[in-house]
Amino acid sequence: MTHERPLALFDLDGTLTRRDTLSDLLYHAFGPWQVARRALPLVPTLLGVPLGRVHRDIAKTAVLRAFFGGMAEGEFAGLAREYATDGLPRLLRPMAEARLHWHIEQGHRVIVISASLQDWIEPWAQGLGIEVIASRAERQQGRLTGQLAGPNCRGEEKVRRLTERLDPQAYTPVYAYGDTDGDTAMLALADYPVYRGLR
Repeated sequence: MTHERPLALFDLDGTLTRRDTLSDLLYHAFGPWQVARRALPLVPTLLGVPLGRVHRDIAKTAVLRAFFGGMAEGEFAGLAREYATDGLPRLLRPMAEARLHWHIEQGHRVIVISASLQDWIEPWAQGLGIEVIASRAERQQGRLTGQLAGPNCRGEEKVRRLTERLDPQAYTPVYAYGDTDGDTAMLALADYPVYRGLR
């Protein structure tokens, strides 16, 4: 059975926002000098990603470990909530934000599907009444390990996680918005895929 209600799927980083929220959160939470100090040992790893020598998931985990490894859950939750309130909204692209609000006002089911951590997306999304599917931080004994809990929510993992929650074919039409090859699989689900069209 087909739902009358349309479905709208949004990537976050680079699609709804002007730049990556993880790096922006680091500057927001730690300041430029701390970011520079902690990121310096990571430079070879980070430079290896565009050269194809280091998988992006390995680089991402290295960053998470350097900044959040061992951090208490409560401290991280507070940091993430503050960023969701004060940082993330300022990064939104005006055209993308307008399109997001249009879907909300039309009563569509709206889901943000992101490789960023759900901790700083969820508080922002809750204020809008929209859903989030995102990467998750691993926790042990009340602290972050610096690892991901499960796969990075990118590429085919976006589709796998989405179809765990719902059947996209039950919605009509399906809109999807993305900006990188990590969104290709999600865009392929849509009746109306939009690639880098919200800039």
